[in-house]
Amino acid sequence: MKNLAIIFGGDSDEKDVSINTGLSVIEAIKNDYNIIPINITNVSFEDITSLKSNNSKYSELFNKLFNVDVVFIALHGGYGEDGRIQEYFEQHNIIYTGSKSKASSIAIDKNKTKIIAKRINIPIIKWKVLNSKEYNEIESKIIIDELSFPLIIKPNNGGSTIGLFYIKDLPEFRIKILEAFKYSADIMVEEYIDGTEISIPIIEGVAFPIIEIKPSGFLYDYKSKYTKNGSDYLIPAKIKDDLARRITKSAISLYNKIGCRHYARIDFLVRENKYYLLEVNTLPGLTSTSLLPKSAKYAGLSYKKLIKKIIKSAC
Repeated sequence: MKNLAIIFGGDSDEKDVSINTGLSVIEAIKNDYNIIPINITNVSFEDITSLKSNNSKYSELFNKLFNVDVVFIALHGGYGEDGRIQEYFEQHNIIYTGSKSKASSIAIDKNKTKIIAKRINIPIIKWKVLNSKEYNEIESKIIIDELSFPLIIKPNNGGSTIGLFYIKDLPEFRIKILEAFKYSADIMVEEYIDGTEISIPIIEGVAFPIIEIKPSGFLYDYKSKYTKNGSDYLIPAKIKDDLARRITKSAISLYNKIGCRHYARIDFLVRENKYYLLEVNTLPGLTSTSLLPKSAKYAGLSYKKLIKKIIKSAC
């Protein structure tokens, strides 16, 4: 029986989702592995990188990582998904689940991901990025003149739709952009397209059934994602077969181009017979309401088998 550490929590805005993922994973496989739960809720990356210091109160906890067979990363956002903790594990020869540090650092950055997608001819929504230190109203006016209202603004390196806003006009933009900067120093500004959100889980390089998302509200936001009955999901998505094939091909191409491994989820927006990339998630949620487990279940892969498949991928 393998010794398995499950690390969850962190200090990002998505830490609550991470805790749910970690506890769900533990519950599913607690009888199949020697489980070492590592809850790092509100622990900074600086504390992690000083683990070998005798002054670090987390040293004893993290030293356990050096005596396990695999670390299951159940973190979302922040240093758990942007490549920093992955790089730390690589430096210490710790085997872990999920994409490596380079792929993680690319995928968390929506701007970089869009640039790569554009290079390999994957349709994207017109966008710009604003930085909080460089932001001023004159610059925002210039940028917005290149885009068309309504707009969506969201953190360039965030997830779970935290800090996402729908903007109708310039006065509203000037108010909401300041609020958005509380979540990230870099904010992506996209043209709004009235379409259907879909998601394609990829496990070990294989695309699973496409999920169509039907939020109860106007947008598929944090409340729609994590509140009971906040959204309905159709599996497989009700889109034409030829469109589904094109989207799936794009998803696999981007997954491989970025260098993802083990598992990921790639989100798109569909309008009529066209589709547009939204983002790549290298550590998608694995809670009871998460999309990847729903698709896997439809394909005949139970939650437990899914988790064990991910672990086996890392071994």
